[in-house]
Amino acid sequence: MAADRTVLGIAGSVSEPSKTATAVDAALAAAADREGITTETLRLADHDLVTADGRTLEAYEGDTAAALEAIVEADAYVVGTPIYRGSLSGALKNLFDMVPRGMWQADVAPFEDAAVGLVATGATNHHYLAIDQELRPIFGFFGAHTVGGSVYANDDHFESTDGDGYAIADDGVRDRLADLGRATVELDAAIADGDVLSGLGPQF
Repeated sequence: MAADRTVLGIAGSVSEPSKTATAVDAALAAAADREGITTETLRLADHDLVTADGRTLEAYEGDTAAALEAIVEADAYVVGTPIYRGSLSGALKNLFDMVPRGMWQADVAPFEDAAVGLVATGATNHHYLAIDQELRPIFGFFGAHTVGGSVYANDDHFESTDGDGYAIADDGVRDRLADLGRATVELDAAIADGDVLSGLGPQF
């Protein structure tokens, strides 16, 4: 596997504390155990992003520019979102609308041929299919390689902590998040070492 790879967690919740960020961090912790892996987390709750309006990448400033730079500089991703009304958060969709695809907006395409692990949280299990119906197709548009398995966690899978935050309370979900983090690293290695995966990209 290529050395010194960065896995970026993107927590698409604007809440603080956040169950989504807790789940993403759990996956990243397992990824970080692998040799040569550095992890970082982009929490949308910590960034005041402008509304996407079609401008070029270099035209963004402040928090928005910092968030996009973190995405451009990373090698692989664990992306988490709360599910509202059967879909990803508006804040996360707004961020995706600013990420370039290597065309007119900028000459970089950070998600193209990148490994991406997917996480979603919701009040109940009713929205678990949103990962495959709403989130995964966006990464298909970008030409990313998503890990086949994903993690959905509902409110019962978390517990409040003394520090006014959340912890994973369900062993099965905790283990699956760890597996997702490790699988994202393994997929990233397969892409980097492969003859075709690293250049497949989107068709159009």
